[in-house]
Amino acid sequence: MKDFVVAVVFIAVSVFVFFASDAFSLKGNNAMSLARNPAFYPRLIAFVLFVLSAVLMYQALRKGALKSFKPRIDKQKLVKVFKLFLVVLFYVVSLDYGGYLISSLICICLCIYIFGGTLRQSILYSVIITASLYLVFQTGFRIPLPVGELFEYWR
Repeated sequence: MKDFVVAVVFIAVSVFVFFASDAFSLKGNNAMSLARNPAFYPRLIAFVLFVLSAVLMYQALRKGALKSFKPRIDKQKLVKVFKLFLVVLFYVVSLDYGGYLISSLICICLCIYIFGGTLRQSILYSVIITASLYLVFQTGFRIPLPVGELFEYWR
Protein backbone atom coordinates (compact mmCIF):
# COMPACT_ATOMS: atom_id res chain seq x y z
CA MET A 1 0.00 0.00 0.00
CA LYS A 2 2.87 2.39 0.77
CA ASP A 3 4.24 2.06 -2.76
CA PHE A 4 0.84 2.92 -4.20
CA VAL A 5 0.51 6.04 -2.04
CA VAL A 6 4.06 7.16 -2.87
CA ALA A 7 3.36 6.65 -6.57
CA VAL A 8 0.18 8.73 -6.40
CA VAL A 9 1.95 11.54 -4.54
CA PHE A 10 4.85 11.65 -7.01
CA ILE A 11 2.52 11.54 -9.99
CA ALA A 12 0.73 14.57 -8.55
CA VAL A 13 4.08 16.32 -7.97
CA SER A 14 5.26 15.57 -11.50
CA VAL A 15 2.02 16.90 -13.04
CA PHE A 16 2.28 20.04 -10.91
CA VAL A 17 5.93 20.63 -11.90
CA PHE A 18 5.15 20.01 -15.56
CA PHE A 19 2.40 22.62 -15.67
CA ALA A 20 4.12 25.06 -13.28
CA SER A 21 7.21 25.08 -15.49
CA ASP A 22 5.12 26.65 -18.26
CA ALA A 23 5.95 29.98 -16.63
CA PHE A 24 9.58 29.37 -17.66
CA SER A 25 8.74 28.81 -21.34
CA LEU A 26 10.10 31.17 -23.92
CA LYS A 27 7.78 32.54 -26.54
CA GLY A 28 8.70 33.34 -30.12
CA ASN A 29 11.75 32.16 -32.08
CA ASN A 30 13.66 30.81 -29.09
CA ALA A 31 10.79 28.56 -28.06
CA MET A 32 11.72 25.97 -30.66
CA SER A 33 15.24 25.45 -29.29
CA LEU A 34 15.00 22.89 -26.50
CA ALA A 35 18.45 23.65 -25.14
CA ARG A 36 17.64 27.34 -24.71
CA ASN A 37 14.18 26.86 -23.26
CA PRO A 38 14.34 27.07 -19.44
CA ALA A 39 11.20 24.94 -19.12
CA PHE A 40 12.82 21.96 -20.86
CA TYR A 41 14.75 20.45 -17.94
CA PRO A 42 12.02 20.79 -15.29
CA ARG A 43 9.59 19.21 -17.74
CA LEU A 44 12.04 16.45 -18.56
CA ILE A 45 12.51 15.66 -14.88
CA ALA A 46 8.73 15.81 -14.33
CA PHE A 47 8.20 13.40 -17.23
CA VAL A 48 10.81 10.93 -15.94
CA LEU A 49 9.30 11.18 -12.44
CA PHE A 50 5.84 10.55 -13.89
CA VAL A 51 6.99 7.46 -15.81
CA LEU A 52 8.86 5.99 -12.84
CA SER A 53 5.91 6.65 -10.55
CA ALA A 54 3.54 5.00 -13.03
CA VAL A 55 5.80 1.93 -13.06
CA LEU A 56 5.81 1.89 -9.26
CA MET A 57 2.02 2.18 -9.22
CA TYR A 58 1.69 -0.67 -11.71
CA GLN A 59 3.95 -2.87 -9.58
CA ALA A 60 1.99 -2.02 -6.45
CA LEU A 61 -1.30 -2.85 -8.15
CA ARG A 62 0.10 -6.16 -9.39
CA LYS A 63 1.02 -7.05 -5.81
CA GLY A 64 -2.55 -6.31 -4.76
CA ALA A 65 -2.00 -3.03 -2.95
CA LEU A 66 -5.66 -2.05 -3.01
CA LYS A 67 -7.07 -5.48 -2.21
CA SER A 68 -5.84 -5.38 1.37
CA PHE A 69 -6.70 -1.71 1.87
CA LYS A 70 -8.86 -1.10 4.92
CA PRO A 71 -9.18 2.59 5.77
CA ARG A 72 -8.72 3.36 9.44
CA ILE A 73 -8.23 6.64 11.19
CA ASP A 74 -5.94 6.93 14.18
CA LYS A 75 -7.28 9.85 16.19
CA GLN A 76 -3.98 10.50 17.97
CA LYS A 77 -2.11 10.81 14.67
CA LEU A 78 -4.85 12.99 13.25
CA VAL A 79 -4.55 15.34 16.24
CA LYS A 80 -0.76 15.48 15.75
CA VAL A 81 -1.20 16.35 12.07
CA PHE A 82 -3.68 19.08 12.98
CA LYS A 83 -1.26 20.48 15.58
CA LEU A 84 1.53 20.42 13.00
CA PHE A 85 -0.70 22.28 10.56
CA LEU A 86 -1.34 24.96 13.19
CA VAL A 87 2.39 25.25 13.95
CA VAL A 88 3.23 25.68 10.25
CA LEU A 89 0.46 28.26 9.90
CA PHE A 90 1.86 30.10 12.93
CA TYR A 91 5.33 29.96 11.36
CA VAL A 92 4.20 31.46 8.07
CA VAL A 93 2.34 34.28 9.80
CA SER A 94 5.05 34.97 12.39
CA LEU A 95 7.88 35.26 9.84
CA ASP A 96 6.75 38.81 9.03
CA TYR A 97 6.80 39.86 12.69
CA GLY A 98 9.43 37.78 14.45
CA GLY A 99 11.75 37.12 11.55
CA TYR A 100 13.56 33.89 10.78
CA LEU A 101 15.37 33.40 14.08
CA ILE A 102 12.50 33.77 16.54
CA SER A 103 9.89 32.09 14.33
CA SER A 104 12.11 29.14 13.47
CA LEU A 105 13.17 28.58 17.07
CA ILE A 106 9.54 28.44 18.20
CA CYS A 107 8.33 26.38 15.24
CA ILE A 108 11.05 23.72 15.40
CA CYS A 109 10.75 23.51 19.18
CA LEU A 110 6.99 22.96 18.95
CA CYS A 111 7.33 20.39 16.15
CA ILE A 112 9.84 18.32 18.09
CA TYR A 113 7.72 18.53 21.23
CA ILE A 114 4.53 17.56 19.39
CA PHE A 115 6.15 14.45 17.95
CA GLY A 116 7.39 13.11 21.26
CA GLY A 117 10.53 14.98 22.20
CA THR A 118 11.14 16.24 25.70
CA LEU A 119 11.18 19.96 26.37
CA ARG A 120 14.96 19.87 26.81
CA GLN A 121 15.45 18.06 23.48
CA SER A 122 13.06 20.43 21.75
CA ILE A 123 14.92 23.52 22.89
CA LEU A 124 18.39 22.09 22.23
CA TYR A 125 17.61 20.78 18.75
CA SER A 126 15.69 23.88 17.72
CA VAL A 127 18.68 26.07 18.64
CA ILE A 128 21.10 23.81 16.76
CA ILE A 129 18.92 23.50 13.65
CA THR A 130 18.03 27.20 13.51
CA ALA A 131 21.63 28.32 13.99
CA SER A 132 22.93 25.83 11.42
CA LEU A 133 20.43 26.88 8.78
CA TYR A 134 21.08 30.54 9.55
CA LEU A 135 24.82 30.09 9.06
CA VAL A 136 24.37 28.11 5.85
CA PHE A 137 22.05 30.62 4.23
CA GLN A 138 23.35 33.88 5.66
CA THR A 139 27.10 33.25 5.42
CA GLY A 140 27.42 30.32 3.03
CA PHE A 141 24.92 31.23 0.32
CA ARG A 142 24.71 34.93 1.26
CA ILE A 143 20.91 34.81 1.14
CA PRO A 144 19.30 37.29 3.52
CA LEU A 145 16.70 35.76 5.79
CA PRO A 146 13.63 37.64 7.07
CA VAL A 147 14.42 39.93 9.99
CA GLY A 148 10.87 40.72 11.03
CA GLU A 149 9.12 43.92 11.96
CA LEU A 150 10.02 43.59 15.64
CA PHE A 151 13.76 43.73 14.90
CA GLU A 152 13.76 45.86 11.75
CA TYR A 153 15.07 49.03 13.42
CA TRP A 154 18.07 47.16 14.91
CA ARG A 155 19.34 46.35 11.47
